[in-house]
Amino acid sequence: MGISSDQIKSCSSVLDVLGNKPDAVLSPQAHKAPQAHKARKRTAIVLGAGGTVGIAFHAGVLKALVDAGLDPASADLVVGTSAGAIVGSIMRTGNDLDLVWAMAHEDQNPFAENQPFFRPEVVFSQGWRTPLGLARRVAGSAYVLHRTVIRWPAVRPPLSLQHFYRAGIGSVTEQRVEFANWAGEDWPEEDLALCSFDIVTGQRVVLGSPSNPRPALPDAMRAASAVPLLYPPIRLGRRLLIDGAVKSSTNVDVAVDAGAELIIVAAPQSYDPDHKPPLHLRASKELFNRQLDRELCAADKAGVRVLVLRPTLTETHEHGLNLLRSGNHGQAADLSREHCSQVLRTPEGRSFSRAWKASETASAATQVAS
Repeated sequence: MGISSDQIKSCSSVLDVLGNKPDAVLSPQAHKAPQAHKARKRTAIVLGAGGTVGIAFHAGVLKALVDAGLDPASADLVVGTSAGAIVGSIMRTGNDLDLVWAMAHEDQNPFAENQPFFRPEVVFSQGWRTPLGLARRVAGSAYVLHRTVIRWPAVRPPLSLQHFYRAGIGSVTEQRVEFANWAGEDWPEEDLALCSFDIVTGQRVVLGSPSNPRPALPDAMRAASAVPLLYPPIRLGRRLLIDGAVKSSTNVDVAVDAGAELIIVAAPQSYDPDHKPPLHLRASKELFNRQLDRELCAADKAGVRVLVLRPTLTETHEHGLNLLRSGNHGQAADLSREHCSQVLRTPEGRSFSRAWKASETASAATQVAS
């Protein structure tokens, strides 16, 4: 059992951000840090942020890996941020990877009959009815952004005003139920790290790691994908968690710190530095791209082999500016699959694939011996 949905909930007002509520009561599983696996984490897959378009990008990458004879589900560690947290959770909980492909390519929800995958009730729908309601949500969301980006000075509105403002301009009334349908309530036995950001402390929180309590999996998915301004933060005890992309759209260092020697990075919020897209498409990705470059340099210094999959110029045009749009993701998935397949056929890609397969064989032999 994880923390119930009543114990972990969206923070609906700035009072939730500023108030001194007692910690939510954690279940025994949430209090108990998972035991660290004795086996070395040789391989890791890092799935980055990117909205619904990012989910389609990941679907194409995973499909190409399977085409090349690599098993993404066998990775010793999966690190997910935002869209990557959703895809990683679906994959890690034993679902067939073809389901992810069907979600993106056919826009069909394999967990609900005659329902599209990207429904407004799950992705984004208008959360206000009046101009005053919109103003309240914008003000509350601006405070969350302030706590996320600037953090100083720590403005404390009067108590009489704190109840008035709501964080998150979007309404996602069915999001938790949908995530539970996709991935279930319980964490998988295999290592899964979902990256979020605590606006109270200004620190990244990796849900699923031994040092942090585990909420129910759907709540962790919501916390790791709670885009500031659009969605309200998710409360976990005294923590108020939002999308981990606030710190990094990929968080490659989580896999490096876990001891991974081979890492596949799917980074839909990046771009190919040798073929830069136009400024209007590059601007929203520039900071993410620079952060990824820093993470890759650190991984290289640590002796870690990393295979990076970034959108091509054609893919970047296909992704466009609206990364949370509903429908029409098939082309993005197809282009991602095609590009990933091309990368895996390069000398570097073939060498990496051989090393990955050798690691899979070694891990299987270790499991049999144990």
